[in-house]
Amino acid sequence: MPVRQEIWRTAAAIIATMAVWGAIRLVLPSLDYYPPEGLAQSLQRSWFVVSGTHKAAQLVYALATLILMAVFFAMVQRRWPGRSGWNGLTFGVLLGLLWAFCFLNSATLFGTTAGEALLNGALDLAALALGGWLIGLALGRDHPEPARASRKPWLAILLIACGFASAYSIGALLLQGSLGQAAALFARPVTAPQYATLFMVGLWAGLMYVSLRPGLPFGPASAKAAFFAFGVFGHSWTLFKLYSVIEFSGVLLTVILIGLMGALGVFVGALAYEWATDARFLGRYSFE
Repeated sequence: MPVRQEIWRTAAAIIATMAVWGAIRLVLPSLDYYPPEGLAQSLQRSWFVVSGTHKAAQLVYALATLILMAVFFAMVQRRWPGRSGWNGLTFGVLLGLLWAFCFLNSATLFGTTAGEALLNGALDLAALALGGWLIGLALGRDHPEPARASRKPWLAILLIACGFASAYSIGALLLQGSLGQAAALFARPVTAPQYATLFMVGLWAGLMYVSLRPGLPFGPASAKAAFFAFGVFGHSWTLFKLYSVIEFSGVLLTVILIGLMGALGVFVGALAYEWATDARFLGRYSFE
């Protein structure tokens, strides 16, 4: 397919998804996202809220989310076995469920209800799944050859979850000492539910890695792990956190550093998995 045609088809897919997502998030007030009351009382509202450009910022945010989804899917689908539409739907669902787990973690951090977290997660999941499916149809290529199964996928999920939760927790503790209140509010886990939902995000990141590994570009294990951690996972995880910038002022540096911490932990876990399942290593040790 010519590049120009791919661009037009992808643009049409993004516009169609924006229309649905916009109807949910921007047009219907009862389903719009409202920030937690605790944060609204502790932090100053952003320039977007004060200037009345809040809805426009949400629109740009949603557009950037879908464009980045298309960019990373275009890179993964070149080697990802399967049907284009199905792969696109899978990609969108993987990112959408990542946000759903992030909503649950945010609920434990900010004191919102589980119902609010599940509702917001379900709405964004539906939009990202639709966007992934349409982008898959616009950009994808069918690859009928079967995918090579990853060795010991449970090990990848466990190592990535442990790496993510450890790097996040240590980094949040360090951030609180240097960035103060914003880091304490947004980052540091304290209670058991906060740690549990954080670990759930890490487990999902590991499952994402196992699912997308056959399509990840680059041959060296370190490059493959870095592309997933800082690209596929990292962009979506950081974007979720960056929504706070639309609502509150003085949090940009905090959420960017939080995004980098999580991505670094995923990278360490993915690289540890690639090293542990290397044929030379498996010749000496077993994880069965």
